[in-house]
Amino acid sequence: MDADAIKTVVKESDLFRDLDELEMELLRVKAGSRQFVEGDAIYRKGEEAGAIGLIVSGKVNVVAENGFVLRELGAGEVIGEVGTVSHGGKRSVTLTVSEPTELIEWQIEDIEASSPELLERLKDLAWKRLKYYSE
Repeated sequence: MDADAIKTVVKESDLFRDLDELEMELLRVKAGSRQFVEGDAIYRKGEEAGAIGLIVSGKVNVVAENGFVLRELGAGEVIGEVGTVSHGGKRSVTLTVSEPTELIEWQIEDIEASSPELLERLKDLAWKRLKYYSE
């Protein structure tokens, strides 16, 4: 994925929308790109959680321990935030791919260093998601 595509997807995401140009550039430099095919697991429950991802294209299922799909996520949505900001630092659910998917991924340390405000937004998103999944 090229730099302009990364910038476009990041700017369109609610989480990243209000970042200034310097913060955007710092994130762009640190971004990694990953591609998955249907059936791949992006993250598995219990794994160490050191990164978050932004779905660029495709569909990702949030899967409960019993295999039930709790939610389907798509382009522009953030994944992996709950485990990265929790005290235990472990993945709380398994995320699987239901169609070819590409995501941009950042290490949580890079997010923290480039934008403490963004880290706070990630924490807020994590709490909202935890509330949603526990209801």
